Amino acid sequence: MKGYKGFNAKLQCTPSGKVFQYEIGTTYTEPTANLCNNGFHFCESPLDIFNYYKPNDGSRYTEVEANGVTDQEKEDSKRACTSLTIGAEIKITALIKAAIRFVFDRVTSTTGNSAHSATTGHFAESSVSGKNAIAASLGVKGKAKGVKGDWLVLAEYRDDGSIKAIGVAHIGGKKIKPDTFYTLKDGKFTEAGQ
Repeated sequence: MKGYKGFNAKLQCTPSGKVFQYEIGTTYTEPTANLCNNGFHFCESPLDIFNYYKPNDGSRYTEVEANGVTDQEKEDSKRACTSLTIGAEIKITALIKAAIRFVFDRVTSTTGNSAHSATTGHFAESSVSGKNAIAASLGVKGKAKGVKGDWLVLAEYRDDGSIKAIGVAHIGGKKIKPDTFYTLKDGKFTEAGQ
């Protein structure tokens, strides 16, 4: 199974307070996997790794290939496995593009927990109301909203139609309010009104 993993600046994770050093291109194995207890952990959704390693903390991210994946799931797409291969390191922009692909590949509904909504087209709106959902509006002057704990993905375009910026925001802090439409302006999330 393909997934994504976050690390600190030294490509380390600290499960149970113990430092574990990873290397790109290496496969790690353990005999058993149990979510949040043992095995190796990763996220299926690229955006979910921000729950564990924030972009502004010097975090690093890689693609991973997981085998022996458990059926257990938390509130997000975090999974445990017995074998994890650390793939190429990816930058935030590539991670966002992967997140957009992830959303579009799975959009079937916009209600309920972990249900995602994605729209394109001029002035398109995307709205979600379940926990751990993603609202993506990728058209010109698009806007999106969700509830606390959800994620917003927005695109901003130049006059010539080329992409100027792509933004990802987590709802729930002081900056991004729940149940409020946002648009991307000069690369920043701005309240869009109803």
